[in-house]
Amino acid sequence: MIIRSKFLPAAVAFITCLIGSIQASAEEHFDTGAFLSSCVDFVPNVPLAVPMDAQCVSHGRKMCELAAAGTPADHCLLEVTKWMQNEISAKWMRLPADLRKGRDTPPKLEEMASDGMLSTLSLSTPDCETVQINGIPKQSLCDYSSALAGWHALRVLQRSAKAVSQ
Repeated sequence: MIIRSKFLPAAVAFITCLIGSIQASAEEHFDTGAFLSSCVDFVPNVPLAVPMDAQCVSHGRKMCELAAAGTPADHCLLEVTKWMQNEISAKWMRLPADLRKGRDTPPKLEEMASDGMLSTLSLSTPDCETVQINGIPKQSLCDYSSALAGWHALRVLQRSAKAVSQ
């Protein structure tokens, strides 16, 4: 009886700490949007900026997947897609109208293929009609592909606007 009473307070303290750390880790999550925003802020206006932007998106999705084990397969793809869509919504209309060519939204992927300036972006964007990823619905892939194309167009035009203003 005496032995149990000596270990009881230590056991209670250990269990309390364990429960506290489990609750803290359950509340913590990877902030995909913050990672993406920070990453693209570090991309300089250099000739390889578009692939660098693409790496930010890719790494953001991968980091989310590492942190979000056990979530649906398209969870992180949807988070990255939502972030790109929000970026487009918030920043597209801030671009000078002449750079946007008067458009209220970025051109669609099909339009980029025929546009001289943005045609290379269409080549680096996955075709959601042919790409298949296990566990990822086709609509999620198409939304991602569309958001990626629009977001890349936004980034190219943002850089152009900075170059014009300098």
